[in-house]
Amino acid sequence: MRADDHRFGLAAEAYVFGYPLVSNVRLIGLFAAEGIGLLAPAGFNAFAHVRDLPGPRSAFVGINAGVLHSLAQVDLAPGPLVLSVPDSGDRYSLLLFVDAWRNNFAYAGRRTGAGRGGSYVLVPPGWTEPTPPDLIRLEAPTRLLTVIGRFGLDDPADARPVHRLQDELRLRSLDPDARRAEGPPEHSKSVCDDLRFWEELRIWLRACPPPPAEADYARRFAPLGIFDDPSPYVDPDPALTWSLRGGLRAGRDGLERVAQAGRALSNGWSSTPHALDFNLDRLGPGTRDESAWRMTDRDQARLARAMAARQPIGATHGYESIEATCLVDVEGRRLTGAHRYVLDLAPPPPAAEWSVTMYDAPDYYLVDNPLHRYSLGSRTRDLRRGPDGSVRVLIQSDPPSDEAEQANWLPAATGDFRPTLRIHSPGEDVLDGTYAPPPIRRVH
Repeated sequence: MRADDHRFGLAAEAYVFGYPLVSNVRLIGLFAAEGIGLLAPAGFNAFAHVRDLPGPRSAFVGINAGVLHSLAQVDLAPGPLVLSVPDSGDRYSLLLFVDAWRNNFAYAGRRTGAGRGGSYVLVPPGWTEPTPPDLIRLEAPTRLLTVIGRFGLDDPADARPVHRLQDELRLRSLDPDARRAEGPPEHSKSVCDDLRFWEELRIWLRACPPPPAEADYARRFAPLGIFDDPSPYVDPDPALTWSLRGGLRAGRDGLERVAQAGRALSNGWSSTPHALDFNLDRLGPGTRDESAWRMTDRDQARLARAMAARQPIGATHGYESIEATCLVDVEGRRLTGAHRYVLDLAPPPPAAEWSVTMYDAPDYYLVDNPLHRYSLGSRTRDLRRGPDGSVRVLIQSDPPSDEAEQANWLPAATGDFRPTLRIHSPGEDVLDGTYAPPPIRRVH
């Protein structure tokens, strides 16, 4: 046993604690400077828009075929920003606010009554100066954050109106003379790559401190040097280096084991409506500060936050939207394009809006098909419904022989596939488990 083994264990814990901050701030910088996929770089404090319709060649896996996205990477160091939001009418809309620690701290959209538009003022932490009374004040927990806009898209012909809404989504400085945003402070170039995580944690922990309860917890990691100044990682002590390298690997491997634990199943569908309940301290407008949506065990919450940070940004609390994925039919057999299936939504989910999207497996890309149809849902034109409002979704790789049935055909992959049911603004029957997605039945 080495004399510094206690720091090895501390480093494993510190990795789980700090991973959401480090991974997210890295992502913020990447989005701002280089963009990702079809999303062009827009720098800080400006929106970048995905204009192209979602399809099989979209850069992102698991992409929602029913929305177009707009993203802004925000730096409030120069001062407050004014956010102008358009009136989206009856169209699905959502603005999601995510702080540097990957906490969803506010929502605005149709569910919250903010779909009719308005103007907000985003203020940095600790800002005590007054703001214009005609603006809705929104206090950010960290100076760095991401704003994600989503607008519902019915079909390709609907793209132009959505583009107009995207163009009306704007950010500007409250003070016209405010200095230019610079983004995250850079780490020392003298730190070797395998200690880069710790250097970034040291710097960004100072730039975006956690709430008091988490700051108290973080002090136990002081022996690792994350509060030191100047950096202890430029010319590090060999024993500390050993602990940091090994602890990082142990923490990362631990997260991987948790990720393989799986999800709870209901009729073959898996979902995690409470995966984001780790935000215990920074709940702003549009969130539900209720015991049913809080992980009271902070150790559990820290682990859940780290797990969420491993996924693409943009997940929401279950009360905003729920995603359920299915891999098997009612008999537990793998879904595959060699067979035909039906999904009887009788009744459809009690919600403001729902959709079923088809992805291939295991890659999770939208499935190419001659109709360019990637999802069906409550807003699908010409969708056939039964007298009681029920919907039968036909899931198969080849077109139905009856042309009249093609309106409810969700084209499947020729190989393995996994449909995803999205329920926006779900009703209480969905949230309390009274309503569960029906199983998928194989018919041929």
